Formats: sequence, structure tokens, C-alpha cells
Amino acid sequence: MGRIGFRIPVGAGARTRRRAGTAARALWLCVCCVCASAHPSFAQCPDGSPPPCGPRTARAAAPSHSVAVLYFTTHDTADAYLADGLTEDIATGLGRLAPRVEVKAPSSVRRAQREHAGDLRGIGRVLGVRYVVDGGLRRTPAGYRVSVRLVSAQDETTAWGQTYDASSAGLLDLPAGVAEAVGEAIAGSLAPAERSSISSRPTRDPAAWEHVLRGNFLLARRTQEDARQAIAEYEAATRLDPAYVDAFGALGSAYALAHNWSWRIGALSQADLLTRAERATDRALELDSGSAAAWGAAGSTRFEEAPVTMEGAAPAYRRAIALDPRRAEPNHQLAVVLLLQGDDSGAAAAFHRALALEPERPITLSWLANAAIHARRYADARRWADSALAAAPDFPYALGRRAIVRMLTGDTVGALRDAREALRATRGDSLLAIGDLAWVEAVAGDTADARRHASTVTTATGSVLDEATAWAAGALAALGDRDAALAALTQCPRDAFLRFYMQTAVFDTLREDPRFQRLLESLGG
Repeated sequence: MGRIGFRIPVGAGARTRRRAGTAARALWLCVCCVCASAHPSFAQCPDGSPPPCGPRTARAAAPSHSVAVLYFTTHDTADAYLADGLTEDIATGLGRLAPRVEVKAPSSVRRAQREHAGDLRGIGRVLGVRYVVDGGLRRTPAGYRVSVRLVSAQDETTAWGQTYDASSAGLLDLPAGVAEAVGEAIAGSLAPAERSSISSRPTRDPAAWEHVLRGNFLLARRTQEDARQAIAEYEAATRLDPAYVDAFGALGSAYALAHNWSWRIGALSQADLLTRAERATDRALELDSGSAAAWGAAGSTRFEEAPVTMEGAAPAYRRAIALDPRRAEPNHQLAVVLLLQGDDSGAAAAFHRALALEPERPITLSWLANAAIHARRYADARRWADSALAAAPDFPYALGRRAIVRMLTGDTVGALRDAREALRATRGDSLLAIGDLAWVEAVAGDTADARRHASTVTTATGSVLDEATAWAAGALAALGDRDAALAALTQCPRDAFLRFYMQTAVFDTLREDPRFQRLLESLGG
């Protein structure tokens, strides 16, 4: 689901609509709370300090069996999906050795690499790890050459290293081999059960595996065209391997995301998108009812089936978490569902788990800002938005949340700057960023631009986001055009997100209007 989680790239972690993580109609250690009065830790950073959250400081002594898998380098952008996929599969394999091996979350690693490029000691110090896995991938006439080494973060000496020459098909087995070698170098001899856990593969078809990696890479960008291509990749994977559970789970989640964001995927209608999400999800569950990916897709699909009540979504996400407690995404999505249902304490616990797993997850930090905006705790909202941007400086959703908080607290110049930067970060084609900007401009008194941007959102077809339309409606309300604002709200898809945003201060000028009250009541508000 877009707004919930999928949106962040884990490769950014996210709406950048609502279910990011699943994202969709959507990096990372503290109790993250929705209501500060009930949950004092709401105003804490992932490391327990007060926000805004900056780079994490190193612990006094890194655990002896701790490691960070750095994202592999590649000189060819066409191979970026492979480099990222290999990195994350190696980290996943090492994670199966817990608690003997402690592996840092990918989002924390990305940030450390960005801030300390080429400085392995600095990366190790910031992440608080004893070792880092460093590697690179490049094409050769016969396929690929992958160089990997395990380096001491204290003195940058190499504890283990290997160069692999492999065909494209041979890459499928590489992550397991690297994870096993690194695990033994760090923790000593592995038990047969540990080796078996690392060597398990989601598919035996290397081409299908590559299609899924490419799909994941594309979907993280959260654009309509990338989503269309991602779905094509997942479909190709399922044709090559009709028993590939993760491919069907990813396909179900992607179709649910497309439905959530009202994306155009070929000639498919909204009803077609939901039907395909249900079909792929059912197939994943049929293949393996114990698959976390399948139950994650079930959560996203069930949300789309009942967008106001979200019936069945929370139990599905809980099942996904029970099956694979190491993933932040289903915890994040569960948190957002519970928040929208009004279960603040349940949302707080789920946000806590997501950030414990990925302490610098931008979409989760941004949603904490959203929760604080909803609760009208603007100082907390600003701190959480700052925290998200410390983790991902150009994350559009966080820029948009901070723009809104700034305007609500009277910082007009800063609000306009953030809203415009959010739109630039999306290459100007995000209706959500346009909706945010319209509201900020309206409150700032820029009537002409506010009307123009609000019209862009409310007259759009094919990819209308309810969140974007809600902010455009807020802009019209701020301009004093109550009828147009109410008409825009009425055109929004009826779901829990619309209810959530209608309860914010943005719509206080409409709150006493009987038409507004009837609409809110129809949504259970």
C-alpha cells in the first residue's frame, strides 16, 4: 500500500503515499508513539535521544560478531538492481545466523555509506560494528565479476576475501556462498542447520530471480511507469517459475499498490487491478501458507478490499510478522493500519518494532510526523520530519510533511522551500507534492499559484491520490472557496486515509459545515 510503506526506497524503506513500505495507497530503535501524553517516548530518536535525530554515535565497543553489508558498487547503472539485490540477499542470509551474528539494517548502512563514502572505519564507527562487507560488481565477456571482502572496521585489514566469476545464472547461488563464508569468518564453524538456513533459495530459476530483483528495484521508485514495468517483471517471474511464492507475493502487493494509487497499468480498470491483486495473493498463499511475503500481500490486498474499515488487513500483517519478525515493512504497515483505526497504543508498539529493526527508516519516521500532525503536536511532528530527512535528505514525503508542519507553525519561508523541494525531488510529476504545495501556497497568500496547483490535482485523471486531493481541497478551503473544497473532498476515494486527513487542523474552517460533517460521518469519523 502506497502510503503505508512500500514507498520508500529500501532501497528507500516510502505513500510516499500511503503504504510505502507496502507500500501503498505508503529507515529505523525506540518506542515510536502516536500520542506523546500516552507514550512519552514519542519524542525520542531511534537511539533514545531527543529529536531532531542526526548521525548515530558509535557504541563504546562494537559487538565482536557485528557486521554491516555495504551496498555493492557497480559502474553500469543497468546493473544497479543486481548490485542492490546481491547486497540485500547477503545481508538476509547473514541475518539467519542471529543471534550469533548481528547484521545492521540496510537503511542504516545506506546512510552511513552516503555520509562516509570510502571511509570504512568511519562507517564502522557510525554503525557500531566490528566488520563491514565491501564489494563490487562489473560485467565481463562471460558474465559478471563480483569481488567481496570482509574488512575489520577498526584497522581496515581484510579478514576474508573472494572474487567470483559467474554467468548471470550463477549469481543466484552467490549470496548464500558469501553469507556462509562471512558467517564462518566472524562467528566460527556453522552448524548444519545454519548452513541449510543460509542456502535456502526462493526459486531455482535464476532468470525468475533476476526479474524479481529488477521489479523490486523499479517499484521502490514509486512512479506509475516504474510500477507498470515492475509488474511486468513480476509477471515474467511467475511465468518462468509458477511455484515462486515471493514473486506472486510481490505481484499481489504491486497490484494492490497500483489500485491504491489509482495508477494506470495498461488498459486495466481499478476493478481489474484489485482482481489481479487478489488472484496473485491467493496463489501465493496456496503455494505456501507459511510465507511472510504472501501474508504481506494479503494485508495490502485486504486493505484495498475494505478501504474504510481495513477489515482483515491487521491480522494478515500480524501473520506476516510472526512468520518473519526480521522485516520492518509489515510492522510499519500494521502500525499505519492501527493508527487509522484509532488504536494508538497498538500503532505505537508496531512503530517501535519497525524502528527497532530499521532505526533510520524514512517512511516510518515520516509517518510519526503524520501522526503528530493529526494529534496537533507540531513540535513533535517537526522533530520527526527532521529525523526522516536526516536519514534521507531528499525524501519527498518527509519534505512534504515538514512543509506542512512549518506552515502550521508560521514558518512560511521554510514551508514554501520544503514544498518546492519536494516537488523537484519527484521530478515535478507527483500529484501528492503538488497538493502539498497548493495548500502551503494558499496559506501563504499566493492565490494564483495555489489555485493552479489545486486545479492540477483535482482535474487529474488516471492517477488521483486521495491524499493529494485532500491537500488540494485544503488549499481551496484556505482560499475561502468552501464549495470547491467540499466538491474536491467528495471526489476523493472513500477510505480511512481521507478520514484521517479530514480530522487535521487543515480543515478546521470547514468543520462546522453540515456537508463536511456528513462526509466525515460517512467515513466513520
